[in-house]
Amino acid sequence: MICPNCKKENANKYATVCAYCGEALYQGADAVAKEQELVTMQKKDKANSVIKTLLAIILAIVVAMVAIIIPKPDKDGGELNNGESSTTLNSNQNGDGQTTPNGTGDNDSQNEKTIAEVVDYFNKNANRVKTEAVKVVKNYEKRNINEVVAPAVLQSTADTMADKFMKDDTDPITYSGREEIVENFQVPKQSYVSCLTENDVKEASFKDMGDYYEVRIVVKDTTNPTAGKGVGAAFDVIETNEVEGNSESSMVEKFSTQYSNCTVVAKFDKKTNRMTSAIYTIPTKLMLTVNMFGTHDISIDMTFEKDYTITY
Repeated sequence: MICPNCKKENANKYATVCAYCGEALYQGADAVAKEQELVTMQKKDKANSVIKTLLAIILAIVVAMVAIIIPKPDKDGGELNNGESSTTLNSNQNGDGQTTPNGTGDNDSQNEKTIAEVVDYFNKNANRVKTEAVKVVKNYEKRNINEVVAPAVLQSTADTMADKFMKDDTDPITYSGREEIVENFQVPKQSYVSCLTENDVKEASFKDMGDYYEVRIVVKDTTNPTAGKGVGAAFDVIETNEVEGNSESSMVEKFSTQYSNCTVVAKFDKKTNRMTSAIYTIPTKLMLTVNMFGTHDISIDMTFEKDYTITY
């Protein structure tokens, strides 16, 4: 965008203020609408789709297989022996009216709360984010690749692809308005933040921290979860049908997921019982079999960490 004031071109396509003279890049009746359009565009560009990201890794590895695994003639006209073995790769990436559980006062100790009571408090008050919050900021999202297991011949390719496609989101992303919050906050695209049951939960604690309550919930390990059940009752999960039904993943013969020790630690304002911040930690293991000149097993063990601040 060329600044109408100083006539210099701004490289940042999302900018609304000139980086050189500080004057507004857009003026007149359309300025507000244009600014909102740019904000929305930026959110869409920055909010990486986990499914597309993972498929990019898978497809990149498959492309490497085409180049590496396909038989090549040796000097005598025969074929090279492309026997495989598996190896483990370690990446260097490393409202008012709500009550507290039991309906008791501020000085309850966490030992007096059952899992059922903590889950009930969390569900009732966390769900208010989707109906009462005016703004949610995702402060960051970390994506740590813990371990990759792949055919030995793909060692460097798998490591490079994981590093390339699983970079952290370090810049805050703001979601405002009911539609954006429902679409992007946990659980994305659902009307609820949590519909956990006591049976879904491994550990739960409720602490009085002075001005706020801290709730910590660890969900039981789940294999192939779906939205609304198990881990999917409170966390964004990758459903097997999302990958299996994607035309880009037609070479994926088998696909499954494992979620272990998924944890949310949330703060709730003591006066209103509204959730004001939350950190979601989602350890995820993807296991797939790719059919490309034979079958090849690949697994990716990673951890997603998402930090949010909520405003009402």
